[in-house]
Amino acid sequence: MKNKKNKEKKKPILTIVLIIILIIVALLISFWIYVKTAFISKDEVKEVVLNTMNVNEDDVYFESIDLELDKKEYEVELYYNNNDYEFKVSAKEGKIIYTDYYIPSNNVNNSNGDNNNTNNNSQTTTQGNNISLDEAVSIALENANASESDVNFVKKQEDYDDNELVYDIEFHYEGYEYEYEIRAKDGVIISQDKDQLRRNGAN
Repeated sequence: MKNKKNKEKKKPILTIVLIIILIIVALLISFWIYVKTAFISKDEVKEVVLNTMNVNEDDVYFESIDLELDKKEYEVELYYNNNDYEFKVSAKEGKIIYTDYYIPSNNVNNSNGDNNNTNNNSQTTTQGNNISLDEAVSIALENANASESDVNFVKKQEDYDDNELVYDIEFHYEGYEYEYEIRAKDGVIISQDKDQLRRNGAN
């Protein structure tokens, strides 16, 4: 008799547990369907970023593509030409919200446009009338009274700050670390810093 009563007591508990599990599964499926239908896919995010940069997928390494549900946007981190860049893409509309990669004005929000005329010279279209990275390096070296063969470069990369292309350049020279931010449109040194290295043996 006791065994029958115990079995009868367990049945409602098992039923409740089963119902809870079914509800959780249904919620998960509904959430998955919502994400799939309401937001663009990661492959579409890749396509938007690549078209905006006007580069081929083989030339880019995507480190991460993460969906931020609270912001309804994708956060993308990638490497291109030995530099790391960040993109924020609207998860619904597929528009670039933010990036530190320099985008020419004729490329902004033109991810579906015809880029056949610029595929083979993306570096030229990216730079436009701006000075090149090599020219910015020369400006920094001249300011530090150093030659390229004598310094140890830490960073040489493009940055996109306040809707303006700049170059971030860092190098070690004669026991000091030099940091420069140079404006691309006219070669003006926006900021510079010189700090002594902790170890005197560093170049």
